[in-house]
Amino acid sequence: MESSEARRKRVVEILRILRELYPHAKLALAFSNPLELLIALILAAQARDELVNSVTSTLFSQYRRAADWVAIPEEQLQNELQKINFYRNKTRAIQKACRALLDRFGGKVPDRLDDLLSLPGVGRKTANIVLGNAFGQSAIGVDTHVGRVSGRLGLTAQTDPDKIEADLLVLVPEPDRVSFCHLLQAHGRAVCTARNPGCAGCNLRDLCPYPTRSSPSPPTSGI
Repeated sequence: MESSEARRKRVVEILRILRELYPHAKLALAFSNPLELLIALILAAQARDELVNSVTSTLFSQYRRAADWVAIPEEQLQNELQKINFYRNKTRAIQKACRALLDRFGGKVPDRLDDLLSLPGVGRKTANIVLGNAFGQSAIGVDTHVGRVSGRLGLTAQTDPDKIEADLLVLVPEPDRVSFCHLLQAHGRAVCTARNPGCAGCNLRDLCPYPTRSSPSPPTSGI
């Protein structure tokens, strides 16, 4: 059995190797402020980041404030989002969240976890990604890649994203938490893919127990 201290040391080595492999790793979604990131994350649920970026590149230049998103007729916004799956539900989610921002936070995205979680349709993953990437806080947002790769690396035995987050918070040094997520996302796309992961050529092979055991189910993705 691996001790907690040994596991923390292994995380430090994993971080070192992944930083060498992916020196420019960052969040794949394009944004320039907290509101844009919040909206992009709502759109990205069960959708490709590249597709979301292609849609928001135009929308973010037209709609800059929460009030702008609320003022758009629902049908019009649906038409502008129709390339993205579940666009009707996501239209409603965006407008409800922006209405709550106007009603309770002066139109600004709050920088406290509890406040973000109070917004309609915003869960811990989205809230933590906003805190980490838009506000520079040491948060861990467990998306599909982070959940899958951390499970395969033996850093958690959980499949629930909130429980995975709790396990990782104990292991990952506070200053490294946001970059840790970016690095696992990059590795999850390039090597540790959901199907047919490239274990044979993986630079983390000596630090990873996955080749000798079954993969845990990835966490359910959500807003």
